[in-house]
Amino acid sequence: MRLLDLSYPTAQENLAFEEWYFQHFEQETLRIWISPPSVISGKHQNVLAECNLHSCEELNIPVLRRISGGGTVYHDLGNINFSFFRKVDRNKMIDYDRSLILIQKSLNNLGFPVTMSERHDLFLGEEKISGNAQHLRSGRVLHHGTILYDANLDHLRVAIKRKSGKFIDKSVKSVRSPITNLRSFKDLGNTEQFKSELIDSFQSEGLVSLELNQQIGSDLAALISSKYDLDEWNFGYSPAYEFNNKKDRLSCKITTARGGKIINIEFSDNGKRQDYLEKIITGKMHFFKEIKSALTESGIEEEKVAEYLEVIF
Repeated sequence: MRLLDLSYPTAQENLAFEEWYFQHFEQETLRIWISPPSVISGKHQNVLAECNLHSCEELNIPVLRRISGGGTVYHDLGNINFSFFRKVDRNKMIDYDRSLILIQKSLNNLGFPVTMSERHDLFLGEEKISGNAQHLRSGRVLHHGTILYDANLDHLRVAIKRKSGKFIDKSVKSVRSPITNLRSFKDLGNTEQFKSELIDSFQSEGLVSLELNQQIGSDLAALISSKYDLDEWNFGYSPAYEFNNKKDRLSCKITTARGGKIINIEFSDNGKRQDYLEKIITGKMHFFKEIKSALTESGIEEEKVAEYLEVIF
């Protein structure tokens, strides 16, 4: 197996590379990478239900969807990501253990008594330090996961936990567990130093470094512009849902079709329906930027727009 130490400066580029390399790799590869602060949801999730969109907006944390299943994770510069690219028998079941054993062994070698749960997550004692997901297609499998080393756990918790509202849908739900950073157990220096130690451990297991010589910038740019920069993918790929929310005197009930189009909304202020708001919003996509733009262009004052968005999302 080859070892690829490759990170891009944006979350969109990192996800686009995952998809591109999955389609093109020839040699089985373990990629190690770091991404800036971002919330990454699974392919089959309702992204709005899995994150605190308002906190993410305030903290300038992008919310994106990946091509693999599983639950929502948080990335930042204190988190190491790993991705296995393998070829498998088309009829073979997804095998998490095959890849995770190498991650577990390497962390054990570095002095972290990490264990694997029945759900194929990695734990340090009773606290989770790694979540995993896979994508299988045409005899190829992508298995990727996180390693919390020195992540901002305060930002993690606020970014992936909604403050209010209830979604009714058939999407995949994240399973939350108590979390911790490996650095709190054993300090191996900053995140880059830890990554270097981890790579040394992988190389001691026989992995050989891979240099990517292809110029793929245009391919990644095309994937980003057609997918990872679009609300239609990041939010609209969710199944149809009903959303109920209330804050102070305001309440709303939103029904969407698959893809995020709002087919019905009931919006009330002190129990009185707001017909003008409902007319503005009905037929729009349940995307933050689109709704904010529609409310603003309708002449509603900025303070009111912010108040309404708190309930609509």
